[in-house]
Amino acid sequence: MCENKVGFHVPRGYGYREVFVRCGNTDPHGGRAICQECRKNRHTMRDIKNQEDNIAADNAWARSANWGEF
Repeated sequence: MCENKVGFHVPRGYGYREVFVRCGNTDPHGGRAICQECRKNRHTMRDIKNQEDNIAADNAWARSANWGEF
């Protein structure tokens, strides 16, 4: 990933506040924060998809061994 920050609006009281997360880290909604530059780069997106597929495979194996998720 890169060093860019991605902005998110999260509820706070009766309004919202903006939170910035570094590209590639977990966003406030539980997903992965990806900046526009990385979204436009097909090689970066392919790497992200490969990593997500590996995570899913690891979690599937752990569930089959009754370990739960990592």
